[in-house]
Amino acid sequence: MDPDYPLNHLVNRIPLAGPRMRLYSLMGVSFDETAETNISLGVEVWAGRRLSMGARSTIGQRCYIDARAGIRVEHDVSISREVAILTATHMPDDPDFESTLAPVHLEHHCWIGLRTLIMPGVRVGAGAIVGAGSIVTTDVAPYAIVAGVPAVALRQRKEPMAYRLDWRPSWY
Repeated sequence: MDPDYPLNHLVNRIPLAGPRMRLYSLMGVSFDETAETNISLGVEVWAGRRLSMGARSTIGQRCYIDARAGIRVEHDVSISREVAILTATHMPDDPDFESTLAPVHLEHHCWIGLRTLIMPGVRVGAGAIVGAGSIVTTDVAPYAIVAGVPAVALRQRKEPMAYRLDWRPSWY
């Protein structure tokens, strides 16, 4: 059986956060701290064995997480609802339509806004903010605030960030 099938048809529908996170861990998703981290309901995770999450980070509802080339989410990262993170694409001019893979890295304290698309190979720097609806095709500098299609720098965020995210359903 395809290991992604249970992740995307069973585990992501468990309404209790604790059991859901423990099952993600058993299915190969790597957590620095399972009890403080959250993958919300309805998240599609592909190649979960290649997804690694730091403490207190959260992935919002109905996100699409393609971790085939690897995704590292550091601590205290907030990924809003309906975000898509891709690590694979096709080479459009290749006669065989070959695919290419590149990992994604989200550094600590970054915030990815609603319905953002992050393309393969992107690194979002520490404390950076990606505005809602953006398409991120290149690296985002630490503490930068970017938005748009494609995302461009708008300004810098004050640093350093020291907050600890504490959002996770408190029941079970």
